[in-house]
Amino acid sequence: MAKKKTASKKIDKNKKSSVKKNAPKTSRKATKTKRSNKRKSTASQSLPKVRVQMFRQGLGDSFLVTFDDGGPNEKRMLIDCGTLGSKSSTKTDDIAKHLEELVADGKRIDILIATHEHHDHVSAFKTKAMQKVLSGNVDHVWLAWTENPDDAVAQRIVKYKQDLGLALSQVARVAPDQPVCQQVADLLGFAGEVTLGADFAKTVHAAMEFVRTGTGGKTVYHEPGDLIDEQLLPGFRIYVLGPPRDDVSLKNLGSHHSDELYGIAASLRRTAEQHLSGTIVDPSDKRLPFDIRFNQYGERVMQEQYPNYVTIGEAWRRIDYDWIAGASELAIQLDSLTNNTSLALAIERIADGKVLLFPADAQLGSWLSWHDENLTWTVSDENNGRREVDASDLLSRTVFYKVGHHGSHNATARGKGLELMTKQDELVAFIPVDRAIALGRNPKNSWQMPARPLYLELLNRCQGRVVRADLGWATKAVPKNNDDVEFAFKGMGNDKQWTEWTKHQKAAKHVTVNNRLLCFEYLLN
Repeated sequence: MAKKKTASKKIDKNKKSSVKKNAPKTSRKATKTKRSNKRKSTASQSLPKVRVQMFRQGLGDSFLVTFDDGGPNEKRMLIDCGTLGSKSSTKTDDIAKHLEELVADGKRIDILIATHEHHDHVSAFKTKAMQKVLSGNVDHVWLAWTENPDDAVAQRIVKYKQDLGLALSQVARVAPDQPVCQQVADLLGFAGEVTLGADFAKTVHAAMEFVRTGTGGKTVYHEPGDLIDEQLLPGFRIYVLGPPRDDVSLKNLGSHHSDELYGIAASLRRTAEQHLSGTIVDPSDKRLPFDIRFNQYGERVMQEQYPNYVTIGEAWRRIDYDWIAGASELAIQLDSLTNNTSLALAIERIADGKVLLFPADAQLGSWLSWHDENLTWTVSDENNGRREVDASDLLSRTVFYKVGHHGSHNATARGKGLELMTKQDELVAFIPVDRAIALGRNPKNSWQMPARPLYLELLNRCQGRVVRADLGWATKAVPKNNDDVEFAFKGMGNDKQWTEWTKHQKAAKHVTVNNRLLCFEYLLN
């Protein structure tokens, strides 16, 4: 991790003074003493409102955060806009229309964020409707350091993902009816359309490039440890938690030529090319996964050389597509790596210290990296002194949690994450999910979003205040049959729990849930 700079020093000459690095660490003993001081009463302090709108465009993320809502310093932040599909009538063009109405009313998108390069987060930025409304109406663009074209490590990650993605996209086309190929294709769907050659993930790349250069806003690439102070957003601080800088947390990539996955990817790609083109196998090609004797394919070859293997009931003997068996695991690794490049943010309202957490799709490696002993921020305290802030402190003050990766099992840390969110009387969780779309991906019913154990823990920790984009308030599942999308939640929570959870939901007047609306809303008064 890069050595921290003082809070008063700019990151580089191109960044405004509102973006700062951490100050040097103070001692842990001193930190505890400072934290033991009680905050002053906020009754006499200004409490700028924060409105969070979760749009309902399906299996994807799009959030509009309005700071000082209705006040003199009102500003807006759009975090992502994309989808993998929806069972509702809401489209990303509807979101563009909503933003267009804001712009027509003289309001701007002060900050535009694309957290990471996945279709369900950025696909809308390629559409004409969204590009029209954002062009010339954005002041600042925030991206993760992993998207910086001038960062050598970032470009190594890009090269790694591109090489592996190209190989897997070809594998997915070899045998579209094979379960492994279907699973690979659906996982690659996060990166965009499954195509061949240099066009892999072309749409997602184009969407990210528009965010980077097409809006007219000033682009800044953020790193863990960055602090955006209230010069940009009066009354608020924003702490950049991730993506991590070290390979261990992101993924141990190695060099381009030495990483063993490149050898696997090359083998997959070479064999896929031969299947797709019908070219003859070169016995001397060391990139092939099997010896030449076992690398023949096609029904004619099977009929001539292995007639007993094509008779009825003998299909189990065939290994035609065994060479692609590892492709799904590689596709998962590619997906996880991209998720761990998510720009993860904690937004603090300075007056009372309450935090809104937006981790995008950060997975375990990123969450754990937030607790690195060197990742701390030194800020002004309520006595005009200095105090140290770390991830545990921010999590303990979290009152709003944007649940990572649609509530999947691997995008919310437990001991280093959710269990540290101790403001249970206030905590609200929003899950951007369309469960019906998720369950329809391959293998069918394998994309459990939200995952039952996490869903139950969220309900307990939030005292029922859990909102799903597809459903609204979390409700007791009463499935009609095994095919019901809520079937996995049958029996989750007893009657007493649901009575209590429902009571807390009704009492949460600061949360607006109406299934006729384009979005659900959370208001921090």
